Amino acid sequence: MQSHIIILLYIGVACVSGQDYYCYQYPTHSDAYNVKQDDHHLPEYYGYEPTCPDAEDIAPCVCTYVSGYKHLYLECSAVENEEQLKQIFEADFPTKNFKEFRIEQNNNLKVLEAGVFNGISFDMLYIMYNKLEVIELQALDSCYETTIELHLYGNNITSFPFDEVSQFSKLCYFSIGGNSLSVIPADVFNGITALKYIYLSENKADIVGTFQDLPNLRDLYLYSNALTTIPADFVKTGSSNLSYIPLHYNNIVSVEPGAFDLVDGLDIYLGYNPLSTLDEATWRPHLEAGGLLFAPHNPLVCDCDIAWLFGEDQLLEQVGDYTACSDGERLHDLDPSMFDNC
Repeated sequence: MQSHIIILLYIGVACVSGQDYYCYQYPTHSDAYNVKQDDHHLPEYYGYEPTCPDAEDIAPCVCTYVSGYKHLYLECSAVENEEQLKQIFEADFPTKNFKEFRIEQNNNLKVLEAGVFNGISFDMLYIMYNKLEVIELQALDSCYETTIELHLYGNNITSFPFDEVSQFSKLCYFSIGGNSLSVIPADVFNGITALKYIYLSENKADIVGTFQDLPNLRDLYLYSNALTTIPADFVKTGSSNLSYIPLHYNNIVSVEPGAFDLVDGLDIYLGYNPLSTLDEATWRPHLEAGGLLFAPHNPLVCDCDIAWLFGEDQLLEQVGDYTACSDGERLHDLDPSMFDNC
């Protein structure tokens, strides 16, 4: 049966992917020739032509071939149920690795079942804005050695096999934000050295454990969850690239000293929490290391406990402009002389 393949030119990659990749970088010609061809698992290999399955065998999924980079993309947003998705991956797939897989805005799938991909792997997975509730153990097992970016934002996920995350040896971007998880274990990410972006926001979840040994981490999104206390060593990644930790819209009442890595240029956002003070033992080291702190819409008590911000070292300059007292007066508008007797 003749394969039906959509062929796009080199310049069409952005149209297929729908967005820029966070981590993936397109290979150069020299990179390609240094890669060993391995049973059709490396479609970037120049001189090798990846092949889509027969269109009739995988409908309503659609396979797209981008000739400029020899990449395959698989779009399955129109699948009707779990059984149909399973049958699609029982078809003959001449090429076993795809650059990208997408299911978006699908109201039919509720469970991503174990072994559903039947040995087919993907470098990027976008399973977003669906009614998906459960990702079973080993549903993504064929992707452990290939997946660079895993996007699971905006589903209804209540159950995810977090213990499997450490098996994704190349994982650089992980997003499970905007779901319905009640607990997220931080420890499962520890030691994944390729990770640069972790997005756990908008779950209203309790995040337990600590984030450690993540030497390349840049951004850690934790806003709109159920955090109440940030313990010591909560974020001790060892990354000199750490730049952004948004924690707004939690229920944080205290942050213990030593909670975060000390990194020049690290922005920590704590807006819309019930913090009543900015403890010197916690925040002086962060600001002295060159970090910034943004804490608007907290009921801060502007008494002697914050006098340390108004010293000769002018650390207040590294606190966001809209950080304010409980009465709404901004810290930057306070008269420093009010702390003379502290």
